[in-house]
Amino acid sequence: MNRLHTLSLPDYLAERLKKELPAKEALKMMFPNIKAMPEHIPPTVRLSAVMVLLFVKNSEWHLLAIRRTEDGHAHSGQIGFPGGRYEEEDKDLGVTALRETFEEIGIPAEAIKVLGPMSPVYVVVSNFNVFPYVGYLETLPEFEISPNEVQAVLEIKLSDLFSAAAKTETEVVSPAFPDIRRRVNAYKVQDNVIIWGATAIMMAELELLLREADHEFF
Repeated sequence: MNRLHTLSLPDYLAERLKKELPAKEALKMMFPNIKAMPEHIPPTVRLSAVMVLLFVKNSEWHLLAIRRTEDGHAHSGQIGFPGGRYEEEDKDLGVTALRETFEEIGIPAEAIKVLGPMSPVYVVVSNFNVFPYVGYLETLPEFEISPNEVQAVLEIKLSDLFSAAAKTETEVVSPAFPDIRRRVNAYKVQDNVIIWGATAIMMAELELLLREADHEFF
């Protein structure tokens, strides 16, 4: 495996995120029976943003994710990225992602180099249009977790996440619809953690972007 300078991956993504993104391909990876995201998002939609944080640990690229607190809400206990609802005082959705990341896990905005946005994902069950932003951490600070929102922080190696062994199909239940069970494509990482839904779509788009590169990043 190539061990590139730690700035190579951020520099590549900063340029690649300015171009057309593989949103349809990422959706197809995780939900092959869905042709596309809804053409018409309801006017009542709520906006939110999340931060997809990349960092190097032990000479390997990692991605930071969180397990949400069990609170009975639509995404209770699920794996996601730090983030939350857009507020009127936010200058833009990038600011939302930075603010929520600080509020949920204590990483200050000045510690994050924002590389650019990925494709938004509309989440039907909570009526949120979620805008993911990719960020880079030169150093991993101490976490200050908000227990009302975050149960745990996950540090996932890209080489594990994007390996063939991590691709799985599983039966899931959404807390919003506890009586409905579905089989979905998903990622399975350490400790048999299953990542599916909107978060998995975002991860799939990131995987597709990195696989386009001439270099081996993971």
